[in-house]
Amino acid sequence: MKTLFVSLAFGSLLAACGGMETEGMVEETPSLATTEQNLCEGWDNGANRCTFKCTSGSGWLWYAPGQIAYGQCQAAADAYCGRSAYGACWSF
Repeated sequence: MKTLFVSLAFGSLLAACGGMETEGMVEETPSLATTEQNLCEGWDNGANRCTFKCTSGSGWLWYAPGQIAYGQCQAAADAYCGRSAYGACWSF
């Protein structure tokens, strides 16, 4: 019972002082190229098909090889999705 009281008092003290510090605890979201390594090869590796997802749960969509110019994959994906695409990369 004493332990419970002390832990509640300590928690109240932390809450009164603004709580625990959370800065630096934010996790970065990995990029699409990192999480989908088997798909995203990169233009430099010879991939020439713009592949993208509109949302994390949607299926993969792509433009035919050569249809999208270098550097335009993300913009083309955003235009197709009607908003910022979840991710876009170059694939085979």
